[in-house]
Amino acid sequence: MKGLMKIIGMILGILGLSAKATAKKKAKVKKIDTKVKQIKKAKVTVQKKKASVQKKKAAVKKAQKKKPVKKPSVTSAKKARASLKSRAKR
Repeated sequence: MKGLMKIIGMILGILGLSAKATAKKKAKVKKIDTKVKQIKKAKVTVQKKKASVQKKKAAVKKAQKKKPVKKPSVTSAKKARASLKSRAKR
């Protein structure tokens, strides 16, 4: 009887259906699950950091808008010639 049980146990072990085999499979699955949880947590933190950086970037971009440049008002011919020379130099 014991011999028969050993043979059945060996066959189940070969097929991967024994108690030891299932315990090993469960342990592997548990390790993988813990790694998946860690990665998900890291992903969430990275997403939060990314969002905060995007907000800061938008605020900086908003602050850096250029003011409109006023053209100099010309009242005399001498000033007109000087302003034309300065524009030509640009």
